[in-house]
Amino acid sequence: MRNAWMIASSLALLAGAAHAADGDVYTTLELEHREFPQESKVPDQPDRQSSAALEIEFFREWNRGDQLFSGVIFGRIDSDDDERTHWDIRELSFVHAARDYEVRLGIRKLFWGVTESRHLVDIINQTDFVEDIDNEDKLGQPMVNLAWISPFGTWDAFWMPVFRERTFPGEEGRPAFPLPIEEDAARFQSHRGDDHDDFALRWRHTLGAVDLGISAFKGTARAPQLLPCLREGSGFPGTDGQANCDLSSLAGAGMPTNNPTFNDIIVGLAQASGGSATEDDVRNALILIPYYEQIEQYSLDAQWIIGPTALKLEATRREQRGEWTNALVTGVEYTLYGLFGSSIDMGLLSEYLYDERDPVTQDLFDREVFAGTRLGFNDVAGTAILAGAIRSLDETTVAYLLEAERRFGSSIKVSAQVRALSNVPDSAPEQSFSAVLDREDTVSLIMEAFF
Repeated sequence: MRNAWMIASSLALLAGAAHAADGDVYTTLELEHREFPQESKVPDQPDRQSSAALEIEFFREWNRGDQLFSGVIFGRIDSDDDERTHWDIRELSFVHAARDYEVRLGIRKLFWGVTESRHLVDIINQTDFVEDIDNEDKLGQPMVNLAWISPFGTWDAFWMPVFRERTFPGEEGRPAFPLPIEEDAARFQSHRGDDHDDFALRWRHTLGAVDLGISAFKGTARAPQLLPCLREGSGFPGTDGQANCDLSSLAGAGMPTNNPTFNDIIVGLAQASGGSATEDDVRNALILIPYYEQIEQYSLDAQWIIGPTALKLEATRREQRGEWTNALVTGVEYTLYGLFGSSIDMGLLSEYLYDERDPVTQDLFDREVFAGTRLGFNDVAGTAILAGAIRSLDETTVAYLLEAERRFGSSIKVSAQVRALSNVPDSAPEQSFSAVLDREDTVSLIMEAFF
C-alpha cells in the first residue's frame, strides 16, 4: 500500500513541479537562542541552546488558478541537541480546483480549532515536539484530500496512508525527559505499524456569525504513551533481539502494578535480579519507548462572534483502549478596541478545560482554567503581545506563557517567548507532560529574516 501511494503521489508532484519551475519562492532564515534559568532534574543538561533554521516556501498557479503546486521545506541546526538538528517537508502538494470540488494530493499541513489554550480537535498533523512544547509546530502529513463545496458547507474526506511519529528531544536536549527516548523502537497497537491507513471526515460551515466544524477521525493516535522498557541487549531477561517492556513480570510482587514510579521499577528490578544487578545497572538499562494506540474520535468546534465578543468551543468524544472519554475547551474572548483612546486593541481571554483521559497521555491537567490577554498595537511594525496562565483546579500547578513580537523594517521580525511551570506535585507520573516540564522554564529570543 505504501509503495502504491509513493508512486502515485510522486508522479503527481513531479508533474506539479514541472509547472512550478518559474513560480514564487520565499525564504525565511531564523536565529534562535534559548536560556534555561533552572537546573534540570536530569543531570548534565545544557543551560542554554542556540540554533538556526531555514524555511523555503514556493508555489505556482496555472490554468486561471485551477491548478496549484506548493511546498514548504524546513530545516534546523541546533548547537546541543542532535535530535533537534533535523529537516522536514512541511508541505509538498498538488491541488486541482473546480467549481464545486477540489482534489489535493501530497504532503500538507492543516489546522482545526478555535480556542487559545489547547487545540483538542486538531488531529491531522503530528507534533514536531523538538521545535516547541506548545503543539503549534507540525510535521507534514502525506494524504489524499477530496473536498466538496456545497451551499450547505464544505465536506472534506481524508485518506492518510503513512503515519508520522512524534519527534522528541535527545539526551542533551531540553525539555529533559527522565529517561532516554528510543524513537526508532516505537511500537504500535496496529500490526501494520506506521503503514496503518488513517481516515478523517470534516464538515465546516458558516451560519451568520457562527462558524461550525464537525469532524470524525479513525486511526493512529498522534500522542503516544511513553513506556519504560529495558534496552535491547542490556543483559536482562527478554532483551535479546528487542527491548523488554513487560517489567511487572520481571520485578514480581515487589513492584506496584498500578502506575509504579520509576523508582519502584528500578528497586523492584534490582531486587528481582537476586543481587546480580545494582540499581544503577537497572537505571542505565531503562529507556522510554513511544507506543501509539488506535483511536476513534468525534469532535465539534464552534465560534460565535457577537460584536467585540467571541464565544469558543472545542469538544471531543474519543474511544481508546475500549473506553470512551470526553474532553472540552470552552471560553470567551472580549476585545477592547482603541484602548484609552489609543490605537491599541486589548483582547481578554478566559477558557475552561476538562479532560477525562489518562494524565500520562494528555497535555497537562484534568481540569484547568486559562486566563490571558492579547495586545495588538496596530502599528506599522506589527507589535503584539500575548500573556496568559493555565491553573489546575485539582492541583496547585500553574503554567505561564508570554509571547511578544515586532517587525523591524520590511524583512526582519524579532520575537521573545517565556514559558514557565510552578508547583508541580510530587505525585505526578514522571513521564507525564507536567512532570517533564517541571524545572524546564524557557526564555527564548528569535530573529527572522525574510527574503
